[in-house]
Amino acid sequence: MNVYFFAEHDEIEDLFSAIHKELAAWAEPKTTVTTVLRGIETETPSRTQRDYEVGYEISISKTQKLKEPLNFLYSLAKTHQCEFVVGQIEGEAYQDVCYFGYEEGRPDMFEIAHYLGLES
Repeated sequence: MNVYFFAEHDEIEDLFSAIHKELAAWAEPKTTVTTVLRGIETETPSRTQRDYEVGYEISISKTQKLKEPLNFLYSLAKTHQCEFVVGQIEGEAYQDVCYFGYEEGRPDMFEIAHYLGLES
């Protein structure tokens, strides 16, 4: 299953460079994580209705594989006072599933896995 995690903030254009830098540093040694930076001031257009897409796209099959990215992204959300949206990618369609972060609170790995339809 292909899943995305995108940062959300009312002023994301002010934060996307800093967030992308931290995301890229975390993802660099990982082979299953793709860092995403798309939107208005980038070379690649957004694939959703968002002006900016900054985050990760990852292929995942088990609930436990959510733990590390969720913990890292939650710490990033607290640092930058932003939210993250989790969603599912099916072909070219991006479907938001749930949010977590600075105001929404800590992500529940099992609840998110249930929404995504992942195995335990």
